Amino acid sequence: MVSIVDGLSKVASGRAEFVVSGSGVEELMSAATSNIVIQKAAELGLNRPGVSNASGPYPVDAEGKTDDDLLLGKRGPVAAYQRDFVILASI
Repeated sequence: MVSIVDGLSKVASGRAEFVVSGSGVEELMSAATSNIVIQKAAELGLNRPGVSNASGPYPVDAEGKTDDDLLLGKRGPVAAYQRDFVILASI
């Protein structure tokens, strides 16, 4: 199940940046995850929101941190995966 990381997400003047966390890459890449983010942006007041940009999923440790060593498998364990979304309101 995916969830929006509230402490890392922000909304300001027609733009929202959300960090979404999940247990696997596939669920973060799904259309359902994009829809969750779009619905959250609409709930927060963005008019007809749409995804402007989204990063690829990246691994994070138990503290929610990522670095090159974790990305390359030199340290672990991977606790979850995150993906960043930029949502814009329509004019």
